[in-house]
Amino acid sequence: MASESLIKTSKYTKYTSYKKISYRSFFVGLLLFIVVSLLFIVVFNAYSGSSPRTDFHEPVNLDSTLLEVVNLKSDARLSSARVSNCTYWDCFNVYRCGRGGHDKITIYIYPLKDYRTESGTPFSQFSKEFYVILDTIRHSKYYTSNPEEACLLVPSIDTLNQHSFSKKHVSQALHSLKYWNDGENHLIFNMLPGSAPNYNSVIDLNTGKAIIAGAGFDTWSFRYGFDISIPVYSHTAEKIDSSQPDQKNYLIISTQLNIPKHYLEVLQNIASSSNDLLLLDKCKMDSDRIDYSKRCEYTTGRMFSYPDVLKEGMFCLVIRSARLTQAVLMDVLASQCIPIVIADSVVMPFNSHVDWNRISLFVPEDNVKNIVKIVHSVSKERRGELYWQLRWVYDKYFASIEKMTLTALEIINEKVFPLAARMYEDWNMPEHIYGPVNPLFLPVTAPKAPGFTAVILTYDRVDSLFTLVKKLVRTSQWHEARGATPAVHPMFTTFIMCDANRS
Repeated sequence: MASESLIKTSKYTKYTSYKKISYRSFFVGLLLFIVVSLLFIVVFNAYSGSSPRTDFHEPVNLDSTLLEVVNLKSDARLSSARVSNCTYWDCFNVYRCGRGGHDKITIYIYPLKDYRTESGTPFSQFSKEFYVILDTIRHSKYYTSNPEEACLLVPSIDTLNQHSFSKKHVSQALHSLKYWNDGENHLIFNMLPGSAPNYNSVIDLNTGKAIIAGAGFDTWSFRYGFDISIPVYSHTAEKIDSSQPDQKNYLIISTQLNIPKHYLEVLQNIASSSNDLLLLDKCKMDSDRIDYSKRCEYTTGRMFSYPDVLKEGMFCLVIRSARLTQAVLMDVLASQCIPIVIADSVVMPFNSHVDWNRISLFVPEDNVKNIVKIVHSVSKERRGELYWQLRWVYDKYFASIEKMTLTALEIINEKVFPLAARMYEDWNMPEHIYGPVNPLFLPVTAPKAPGFTAVILTYDRVDSLFTLVKKLVRTSQWHEARGATPAVHPMFTTFIMCDANRS
């Protein structure tokens, strides 16, 4: 018995030792496999990874003086005409986006080239403003030097001012771009669209399916959800500081020089009969030269310094002219003068995100004659709300070309990646005035905004319901589609049919 137990113990011990050796060999082999795999991945990335691609695609050099000369033949193909009904679903390839992350677009800038006509005449001169736009994109978080990874592509051809380029030649240059593809996923900047005598509200250029970041859009030419409305840049506005006088000396000021004649005559009649409107125009000089730093009063000829005089007004007029959007709008915002916009069909800058009702008044064009009466109807509380938010909005979105450009890019980014979008309050409510918004809880009261929606839960208390409705119809926001509400509760006759139970 003892010998049998010893033999069994010996066999068990050998089996256990063999089993331990097998497990040990397995784990050692697995560890070696993991180490070798990691080394292989590191070596593979070092020789065939993304580094060579990054080195190969050098960032665009905006300061280069040695540019490639491109001579376009007179019969070169033009880019296709602007598609007037573009949306993000049919003119934008969203599958190009997302390579920079799930919340950020990537933007590529074409290399600078010296475009010339067949005879050798250059037509692609740079403006300082366009250089700043490209430089802002170049140093933004959205920039990529690899066109294959780009969600948006920006041509390095200055199209800001309609007067500075030829429609035919620039359309030919756009078509010659390597990745043009009928303008798909391309971004074109423009601030001064149209030319005499029509002054179209959108750039006169064959842009195909390209997104237009432009100023001066009207509601007919603007492709909602696709184009970006930007302001007209003002050199004067950048020089205006944030200081304010102790009090506003004038209720309404008009400093615009290019007011259409029929509006100007109405304003002259108001200024002649009321002290509430200070109507300023260009000063009469001995020479034909216009001093844009001076304005003279219409009735007395008194001279004022511009833009300093804007700070003395509580409200400032911004009236449509040959072009819908005026550079004076930026001067007015920077001076913290509440703008009164008189342009019925204008699309305001960054209208999809900036709520202009919080910083301005809108008056219909056919109601200019009542402008003083309208302004007097604005309460002091409402004036204070408009006034204190003006400078915050200007400093945040309009204070420089850099801020305008980054704001436009952020709006496009939120359209492509809506989950990364900021809330309405983040765009329109300064925290130092309203305080931070708690994202976890709804507000106790509804936000202060024009209009309201009432949901009324009723039972069989008809008299109480009718009393409530009579109070609601007194509000200015009440909309009655089928005539006025009756003044007296109507009488209802109800017939009840009873069927006696039969036993």
